[in-house]
Amino acid sequence: MLTFYLACVVVGVVFSVASFILSGGFESHVEAGADAGADAGHADGDNAGGDTGAGEVHFPLFSPVVIASFVSFFGVGGVIGLKVFFLVPVLSVLVALACGVGIGLLVGWLLMKIYKHLQSNAVARVRNLVGALAEVTEPIAASGVGEISFDGPAQRMNGPARSEDKRDIKRHALVTITRVVGGLYYVREHTDEKLRDVPASDKPA
Repeated sequence: MLTFYLACVVVGVVFSVASFILSGGFESHVEAGADAGADAGHADGDNAGGDTGAGEVHFPLFSPVVIASFVSFFGVGGVIGLKVFFLVPVLSVLVALACGVGIGLLVGWLLMKIYKHLQSNAVARVRNLVGALAEVTEPIAASGVGEISFDGPAQRMNGPARSEDKRDIKRHALVTITRVVGGLYYVREHTDEKLRDVPASDKPA
């Protein structure tokens, strides 16, 4: 029985570390959720992007890290039951279950808090981009994808863009970012650019 508990500890630790590394941590999942939240906010709000919220974060009870924590501490609890309390194998299972379930729930609660915090920050970053000015570096066809350049938090950034109005937008035109969906920027030609395209005879005196 002791060998089984020790095996649980090793398997749980290895699986926990491997799953976290292979999943790329928290940021990739959180950014996707932030983009989805920003798009939902745009649909319910005005054309400037609406009210972007952090969305609902569910308790990650069956996430790989929680399961791995349960397995690891099930093994730890079993070893404690056998070697510290000198319990018979059947009773040691109760200690193992108590440790595994308790630590698993604690890890799940901590993950939920971390996800919620990171998601709030990611949504804030996306929200700051809505309404920002950008320059078209690759022409945007009415039904196609071009590229824009804009000032990011620390440096100049480029990204794929579509026309919100489904109109052609020429290179070097000034546009406004209206929403961000999955890393794709939706833009609308800035008012100054529209006025430049109006013939001089049609411009107000």
